[in-house]
Amino acid sequence: MMVAEQTELFEKSNDKEVIKCVKQFFSRYFMRLVLKSGKSLASLQSPKYDGMPKAPGVSEDRDGKLVEQADCQIIVESAMEAFQNCTSVASLVVWRSLVRHDLDVQIAMTLHLGHSQFARRKKSAMIEFYYAFTGRLESKGIVNDELDFTDYLRRKPDNSGTNLE
Repeated sequence: MMVAEQTELFEKSNDKEVIKCVKQFFSRYFMRLVLKSGKSLASLQSPKYDGMPKAPGVSEDRDGKLVEQADCQIIVESAMEAFQNCTSVASLVVWRSLVRHDLDVQIAMTLHLGHSQFARRKKSAMIEFYYAFTGRLESKGIVNDELDFTDYLRRKPDNSGTNLE
């Protein structure tokens, strides 16, 4: 008879790091990535969200800015797809607590959960989001185990070497 050593989907030892990564992603990067992608948070919340980019403004480095905008847009779209791939409760918990910054007590009341039940559910929701999000990123060729997107938010130097004289 074969005994499974680990029957859980996620490893307990990694949970704290995963939760930390998700919290840091939303506190440090998500809103800036949304704005740099040419979207607004309201458009992401809207049920009529169509995913179409807004028309870019006229600028001298339009191509470079479009590439940068597209990079940010891929990450934002991956996050939104991760929300869709999560259970409805996990999606609601992560969205309302880490994007909208609603109080935990408000979200717990919505779900009819006590404080300790909600605390456990919030942790599992962040873990669920993490795996859904990293899976979406990997499907688009972005491997990022720590959800660090500093490079996407930094102004990239112009290395075109063209001279307009």
